[in-house]
Amino acid sequence: MDNINIKRIILVPWDFTEGSEIAFQHALQLAKAGGNEIILLHIIPRSWIIDTIYRKVNFKKIETYNAKIEKTASELEVKYGFKPQTFVLEGYPKRIIRELIPAANVNLIVAHYAYKIGNEVHRISNYLKNLFFKETTLPFIIVSKAPIHSHYIEIVIPVDYDRKFKEAVHWIIYLAKYYKCNVNLIKPYLTDDGKKKQLANNIYFTKKMLDGVNIVYGIKTAKKKGTFEEEVFRFGRTIEADLVLIMSDKYDDFLNSKREAKLEIPVMCVNPRIKKYQSFY
Repeated sequence: MDNINIKRIILVPWDFTEGSEIAFQHALQLAKAGGNEIILLHIIPRSWIIDTIYRKVNFKKIETYNAKIEKTASELEVKYGFKPQTFVLEGYPKRIIRELIPAANVNLIVAHYAYKIGNEVHRISNYLKNLFFKETTLPFIIVSKAPIHSHYIEIVIPVDYDRKFKEAVHWIIYLAKYYKCNVNLIKPYLTDDGKKKQLANNIYFTKKMLDGVNIVYGIKTAKKKGTFEEEVFRFGRTIEADLVLIMSDKYDDFLNSKREAKLEIPVMCVNPRIKKYQSFY
């Protein structure tokens, strides 16, 4: 079958909390715009050690959760006019996600920052930050609050002096052209001559790429005081941004557990190891 005709999938980790529904709301915006399907994934966890040596599946437990998540999908269809697909899988969360992504043609994950397992709350980013796949990349979006607009209007992109930043430019183009949103670049205030030179190279590359496809953008320099990460989110709040796009290897620089809980703007992360680019629509 021609890959062009294959439906692309947005994966939403589902733990039956309000946070999961918030993530679904964000995924729904993307799905409607791009003609995607959505899969709700509930994971019945086991440790990686147990999952490695003891692969027996608890079918009774899976059946119980299957009925529960199917009921949820029907309720979401009534509420939002869109019925997602559902999966319930048992095992080590990271292994499940890694195996499901190519099997189900998943090309974007939209997740609430917290995933509840029993009485424990886990940072979902710990399972998503280092998911690399041969010859492709899988972006993910972390959310905390419901969307503030019906579609993307403003996106903020911190321009890094790291050479790997150039890989993010392809995603900027995808977002800007598809959603016709405004691109807002923000660069750090630097004093180191070597870093300033590399930053200038990245800015030049970014401008050349965006100009080449007629994307309008603005460039702002962060204030000297405060950290660059703080300035990025402060700028995002000022313009009511719908998304901040970063490289996933910078995730811990921008977000810790406290910042995730107070996250007002969704953060899209793109893995830096990329050989072939694909869109998520």
